[in-house]
Amino acid sequence: MRVSLTPDVFAEATALRPLLNILNCFTTERHDWAATTEIIEAAYGYLEREASSMASTIAQLGEKAIVSSVWGSNSADAVQVSAEDLEDAADDLCQPAVLVVEDQENDGCFVKSVASALGHTRLIDAIDRGWLVIRHAGGERLELVAKNELLTFRRLSRIAALLDSDRWTPSDRTNNHVKAERLTALGISVHVLELREAENYVPSRILALIGKPAETSKKLEALKSLTPSQRGYYDMKFGFGPVASPPRIRAEQTELFSTIDMPTLLRLRGGFGRKVLAAMYENRARLKQSDLAALGVEQELEEMLMRIESLV
Repeated sequence: MRVSLTPDVFAEATALRPLLNILNCFTTERHDWAATTEIIEAAYGYLEREASSMASTIAQLGEKAIVSSVWGSNSADAVQVSAEDLEDAADDLCQPAVLVVEDQENDGCFVKSVASALGHTRLIDAIDRGWLVIRHAGGERLELVAKNELLTFRRLSRIAALLDSDRWTPSDRTNNHVKAERLTALGISVHVLELREAENYVPSRILALIGKPAETSKKLEALKSLTPSQRGYYDMKFGFGPVASPPRIRAEQTELFSTIDMPTLLRLRGGFGRKVLAAMYENRARLKQSDLAALGVEQELEEMLMRIESLV
């Protein structure tokens, strides 16, 4: 998270403890300091008076902050911290950001796999170091869990939520979209997946590693014959019903899948099972940016990761 300190935070000796806590976040690269020359000079002078051993560190941090502002973002996109809210902001910045999900294991695998493929190493590092925690909520309790997490922050709402869309067709508006609107109104940053669920973002390169090779190969051949919309709302876990039964198509999807022939429907029964996202994570080293681009989901997933990362 990018943080900007106003000059008045360096006025009082009593500000030392929360200031040191925030500055420690900068030195460990937990957060980025968006600072001007004026602010750096104020910080250096303050610490020379109150904690002289830290002054040289602040000078080095200041140089890095200035270089960062030249080459990238500036204080305009940073969280502003003033003397009035210094203690509350310090507490909020020093506790982990929270990502609330429906399924901690599967959604955690999804986020970490996609972050790896798209080069979001800072996000992965934040998870590994406990700066971002992934909180299991289950579908029905997600709103309650997110609201409870919100109560742990005093001023800065560093909470994101990730939801499957649960759509059966591209135009569906589901209960999860309604949940997302309510959570957004509370100040929680929410991303609802465009496709049906996270499994629909798993490329063929990963799906090929699931199950018996001969069976999976035939299933993949059938999957590749689908249009992008059909693939995006196909039930990747269970397919068109059990393999021992005739293909089942939900009434809502009759039109969407009307162009698929019977041999393809038969091959796509049974889906790819419940461990699709676990397979994605186990084989994340094989996952490439180009795989996600080929599915047409790279931009959405970049936006999702940036939304989460902006709170860390």
